Amino acid sequence: MLPDASHPVWEQIATGKRPLESRKPTVNLLIHSSKMSYEQDQSPANVRQIVEKTHSFFSQYQALFPAEIAQILR
Repeated sequence: MLPDASHPVWEQIATGKRPLESRKPTVNLLIHSSKMSYEQDQSPANVRQIVEKTHSFFSQYQALFPAEIAQILR
């Protein structure tokens, strides 16, 4: 089961502070986009938005990305 969106792991992943290795272009695009958005705007509101987007993506598609989910759960 994935951690709740309020768990610190999501902010770490979304801001690039915790690398998430993936061979899946979709995941890499999401992570890259999140890091770019964070670099442009580090306000708490933007960080919350990025975190929600990242959490929502992995919640919806967790069955498609078992290797990435395993990294999140570590």
